[in-house]
Amino acid sequence: MKTEHALALALKEMMATQPIDSISVLKLSKKCGISRKTFYYHYHDIYDLLAQVFLEEKIPGAQNAEDYLSLVGYVFKYYKDNEAFLTAAINSAGKELFYEFIYNNFYISGLRFINKIDGGKVLSLGSKKTISRFYAFGYGYSTVYYLENYRHKTLQGLLSSFNFIDSKNFEKNVQKAIKIVENHE
Repeated sequence: MKTEHALALALKEMMATQPIDSISVLKLSKKCGISRKTFYYHYHDIYDLLAQVFLEEKIPGAQNAEDYLSLVGYVFKYYKDNEAFLTAAINSAGKELFYEFIYNNFYISGLRFINKIDGGKVLSLGSKKTISRFYAFGYGYSTVYYLENYRHKTLQGLLSSFNFIDSKNFEKNVQKAIKIVENHE
């Protein structure tokens, strides 16, 4: 696991100063003091390694978010703390990997938010997943779109992308779903 971790850190470091397309397996391997063969033992290509980086990456504080808007704050802080690396990812063929990473954070948090409202008693897991997917697509895509397309990025600017939604809106929709299930039982 040491080699994979070293490669992931080296890739993030290199992407902070150059586009991913200019990072070769040879340069990355040399930076880690390993052979190209060792790299290929662990990964198919640089994008395979980038996928692994996003699989292991965590957004600090996201598990403490009380609702989607507070989660957006944690996502934005994570972006600012890793701006050079993430900008390089967004501006590469690895953009979809970043989107999937952001989507997954909104999806997992959404399930947690729903369980808090429902108490795990009424809605089926399938219903919870459907609601969470809906919100994760909206928040995830809008967040990535903002980070990709706006020159002067601020938390307030990102939050204004969601000015049509408030945290009560989400709670009301989950409560509606609960009532529908209860009325059909």
